[in-house]
Amino acid sequence: MPRGLVFLAPTQKYGYVAGGADATPAVETAYIEQVRQRYYAGLIDAPAAVSEANFSRYGASTTPTLVLVDRSGIVRLYHPGAMNYAELRQAVAGVVQADKSGASQ
Repeated sequence: MPRGLVFLAPTQKYGYVAGGADATPAVETAYIEQVRQRYYAGLIDAPAAVSEANFSRYGASTTPTLVLVDRSGIVRLYHPGAMNYAELRQAVAGVVQADKSGASQ
């Protein structure tokens, strides 16, 4: 963590996949990975903790829910729903820059 930034991607199983089609846990896990590859390839090294406990622990209200927490443990962004990569990159850069300067956002 040399730059002070860690990505987590908590999610949970819902028992269905795209279009509301019922899915077994194995099928849903494969679907989650397909979504990660397609929409979040730039963050693919981030751990994707698939459990209800982690989903709740991180305050996720929908999939995806994007949360940025600074070095002090202060939530700097809580965004239920998707963000495009450019928006997320800008938000991350702002948090990293604020941490470097010791400033609050």
